[in-house]
Amino acid sequence: MSQIIETILCPCREWSKITGMLVRRSTIITLGASAAFGVLAIIMARGFIDGAVNTQNAQLRANMTVAPIPKPKVRTVPVIVADMQLMPGEPVTTQSVTLVQFPISSVPEGSFGAYEELFTEPENPAVALTQIVRGEPILAFKISEPGGRASLSAALADNMRAVSIRVDDVSGVAGFVRPEDRVDVVLTREIEPKTISRYGKSTGNEPVFVAELLLQDVKVLAADQTSHTGSITNPNSDGPKLAKTITLEVSPVQAQKLALAKFVGTMSLALRAPRSTERINAKALRTADLTGSQPAPRQTIRRKAPVSQTAKVVVVRDDGQPRLVNVYRDRPKQQNLAGGAP
Repeated sequence: MSQIIETILCPCREWSKITGMLVRRSTIITLGASAAFGVLAIIMARGFIDGAVNTQNAQLRANMTVAPIPKPKVRTVPVIVADMQLMPGEPVTTQSVTLVQFPISSVPEGSFGAYEELFTEPENPAVALTQIVRGEPILAFKISEPGGRASLSAALADNMRAVSIRVDDVSGVAGFVRPEDRVDVVLTREIEPKTISRYGKSTGNEPVFVAELLLQDVKVLAADQTSHTGSITNPNSDGPKLAKTITLEVSPVQAQKLALAKFVGTMSLALRAPRSTERINAKALRTADLTGSQPAPRQTIRRKAPVSQTAKVVVVRDDGQPRLVNVYRDRPKQQNLAGGAP
């Protein structure tokens, strides 16, 4: 019986082995074909993308080459400008200027378009009246006439005045105040003079002085006859110089203060730092503020009122009844030394 069963099952087992081998082989072939198609798809997609990008870049380069950006056409004219910095008083020569092209719509009024227009008298050049920086157009109102010189009025700002004050070696900061510096003006004046008796002797009351900041951050125009354009006798002079007068640039109201201060007291200058623009509200200082002591208070003597004198008197009136009344004695009239009413 067992042999019969074994004879029947042997063919089945062989068929199962053959079927299993066929299934595994078909699966491997399917997976390999899928991988191959995937790689092929990636290669084709990459080639398509690279071709599209290259085509787009080529088209952009072709557009840029065929259609360049047009430049706007601007009409220009020559204008004379400074080729170096010119300070007030310096001559304007052919070596200090040059010609540049300016748009015709931006040419400033009063400029020069040719050397012949500017240098009408080459032997007598004009001078700069104000500071002219490099590259700035040379304008007619910024230079003098041929052979002229820079004046102090040309250095004044709009609505400003030039006022001179007298100084010495101390009040003038030992000659270190130069044109273009900035200073403060300090006024020292006497507010309580020394008391003198009628016999010419001092009563002991010392004079009281006060120092106050009159002006702040004032521009110095000139020291004696030396301004920012140079000295009249020596235009190239430099260095400290003891000046007797200092000319300041002030407003009309400040000019009035300086004119009045000349008769009130003594003015001194305080030199400021080049970039200092601080303005302080400083209070006036008196003589007692030097040591921090306070002045002694004034003693006031008050005169005592005279004591009224009274007396008791018995008075009998019409009704016949005696009454006791107080009688006040009149106060003596005091002489008014001031001459007014008592």
